[in-house]
Amino acid sequence: MPADKTIELTLKKLEMTAEDLKALIDLQGKIIAGFKPDEQHFILHRTIDDFSNALKSDHMYVFGLYDKDRLVSQSILSLPGDNDRRDLEEFAGEYKNSELAVFKAVLVDPEYRGHGLMKRMLKIREQVALDHGRKIAITQIAADNPASWVNAIQYGMQIAKVGFDPEDNAEVIYLKKDLQQPAPDFSSAKAYHLALGSDVHRNMPALFNKMIKLFEAGFIGTAWDKENNHIIWYKKEDILSNQIKKHILANKGHVA
Repeated sequence: MPADKTIELTLKKLEMTAEDLKALIDLQGKIIAGFKPDEQHFILHRTIDDFSNALKSDHMYVFGLYDKDRLVSQSILSLPGDNDRRDLEEFAGEYKNSELAVFKAVLVDPEYRGHGLMKRMLKIREQVALDHGRKIAITQIAADNPASWVNAIQYGMQIAKVGFDPEDNAEVIYLKKDLQQPAPDFSSAKAYHLALGSDVHRNMPALFNKMIKLFEAGFIGTAWDKENNHIIWYKKEDILSNQIKKHILANKGHVA
């Protein structure tokens, strides 16, 4: 698709129909076919049953962006109930299920990349989550898929955990975002800049080890410095201390 083409896409909530199911399978197949063999683990290879279960679920929403009759992007949002078994049980356990929105991977047709569809899907899911009273959005992304986790950071998600998927021991990054509170103020906290380098994929083994150490030391990854290609990390305790100080100053002189 020409890069300068104006895209007018239609958002649709997909249903359990043969047509919608085929569109999802075809889009996933096209994306996987475009990856090199050592990159195909970047996305979860969902089966027909996986997609069917998502479409039939009472707490999952499958969204699609269409260029006329062509599905060009899809994403799944899970809004689990407190009695549901949720995805990513190993993460954000301090929250009740009913407070969480679980963002699953966004898939974009290779011909439509570079047009902000991933960010658009993030915004759609966030709004639906807010409409359902959810407080925290969480997601898991393969560590060696930096395009996806850098994009999530740009949209306000933070690296809150770095580790290994309990199902297959893959290196993964867990991100979360507070949907109902403004982003923390980092102005007086000491920053650590993690340079991604000119070849992130080649550097990823060393970067992952550094990220593990940062996580274990109590840091969270908060932003991407695009100009220098750095991920900016702050210690959670410094952010909390800064927030407390600002709260005290804002309320100084007020009588409770």
